[in-house]
Amino acid sequence: MTPESPSAVQDGAMERPRIVALTSAGVPIHATFARLVDALRRAGAEVRPVPVPSGPQATEDRLPPRLADLKAGLQSLAQQMGDVLRGAAVPPGAPADWLVSLLSAVEGPVHGVIATDPRVAARVFGTVGQVWPDAVRVAVDGDFHIDPEWERVPMDELVTPHPALGHEIARVRDRYARLSSGGPIVGGDTVAARHLDGDRPQIVVSFARLDAGDVDPLLLQLSLVRPGEHQLLLLPSGRLGVDELVRTRAGGYGLTARRPRPGADPEPWIRGAALLLGRPSPFEAAAAVAARVPQVLFTQGGALDGGDAFLVQHGLAVHASAAITVAVEAEALLPGGTARAAFEQAAVAVELDGVSGCADAVLAAVAAGRPAPPDLGYAAPDAAPEDDLEVIGGEARAMPAQMNDRVRRAYVREIILQQRDLEKQLSRARAGRDTWSRRARLATQASDSELGREAAVRAEGLQRIVARLEARLADVEGLRERIAGRRPISAADREAASRLLSAETAAALDAVDRSAQSEAFDRLELDDELARLKRRMDGGPTA
Repeated sequence: MTPESPSAVQDGAMERPRIVALTSAGVPIHATFARLVDALRRAGAEVRPVPVPSGPQATEDRLPPRLADLKAGLQSLAQQMGDVLRGAAVPPGAPADWLVSLLSAVEGPVHGVIATDPRVAARVFGTVGQVWPDAVRVAVDGDFHIDPEWERVPMDELVTPHPALGHEIARVRDRYARLSSGGPIVGGDTVAARHLDGDRPQIVVSFARLDAGDVDPLLLQLSLVRPGEHQLLLLPSGRLGVDELVRTRAGGYGLTARRPRPGADPEPWIRGAALLLGRPSPFEAAAAVAARVPQVLFTQGGALDGGDAFLVQHGLAVHASAAITVAVEAEALLPGGTARAAFEQAAVAVELDGVSGCADAVLAAVAAGRPAPPDLGYAAPDAAPEDDLEVIGGEARAMPAQMNDRVRRAYVREIILQQRDLEKQLSRARAGRDTWSRRARLATQASDSELGREAAVRAEGLQRIVARLEARLADVEGLRERIAGRRPISAADREAASRLLSAETAAALDAVDRSAQSEAFDRLELDDELARLKRRMDGGPTA
């Protein structure tokens, strides 16, 4: 289905759908958002974009503000209230009630609310039901890298470019939200490919998610990829230090390249490429998939995130985890390379319907209405005090468990401390091994067999310690990754983590709980101050 021929609106099964499209106020409209709005309108929907102020975000690591800080802003808040009532923009950081006011300003019925930015959705989706109880809240992730921020969004449906994506989101996994596919949201065939002069294949290099330390190894490998047989285009990263490093170092590796100006659309250049190389942004990677351009993803030993891993698993990209493999992987994927045919087959096998398919998925979600609570396959037990009892020890050791976020962070801090200690021990063990290995060589050169045997025994013993420490460090690093995630903790990981929680950390958690109680009283006082302010604005008594 092409963007020029969108589907009709549900064959007249419902009135013309009216959709509120949320975007962030004060920042340029992203191309993904604009394309989706345009596709929905061409498919027959009435779309009302609503910019949402960002304001300060309440994060899990930040305690509530002090009462004195909140009282200090009451007078300016009163002025902002008046501005809003007169039709001015909602002030950044306004209370949640102003989200209700913002949404209520949209006249007429609303059948659906969409967002492509999870941070915007997290601010607004929880309030949608207060204004439009039946509106379907649709989260749209326009590329293959599902943003983990969707985890905290109370959505009704998630639209992703591929049906294999999105299951990791808890609301989808637990069937409180539906999952459908459509996308990716890139320009696709409507964007003309751009080429550098000449007939040589064009390699486009992205530094979007590469660190400064990755620049030199990558430039060296680029100098080894069929020198003189291709043209090189380097995309700007948008980070001054990395871009300046690329500019100053490329010539030293014998490279001649071009680079678009910052802010230029990279998609035309990607569509004209024979290969996309480096660590592209999610949008750049999605554009390459849509244009059937192979990718070499370069990371220096780091694990791939979920989106990159998806591309590798489906044959749409290869992973070069060490710099020395970049040139080899690139040559294999260039036209005529040994891996090119396999990639072309994989690219055809992945069915994508672009922005029009994404718009169809949104309209289908709106037509379906809000999902019913899931049937979990068993009857709810009668409410009784013992039903709320937590199992401690014994059977609990065999059960996966959810973990309070504060407790989870405490465990992660303890794991990091142990990881650093292991790294120090490993460094000392390696230094000792190297010292005794050198002594063994010196004794051998001096024909002193007794000293040589003694030194060799010491070196072998230290090597065994090094191997054990390396294995232990790998276990701790893996445990850290799993505890830091959002999934339930397995029984084995819970058991391993439980040995790390110190009494001091437990006491710190208790102190946080006590401070949270005092903050609750501060909130009550603040509510009283706001109520008195409202009465004063209305001309009533303030007592």
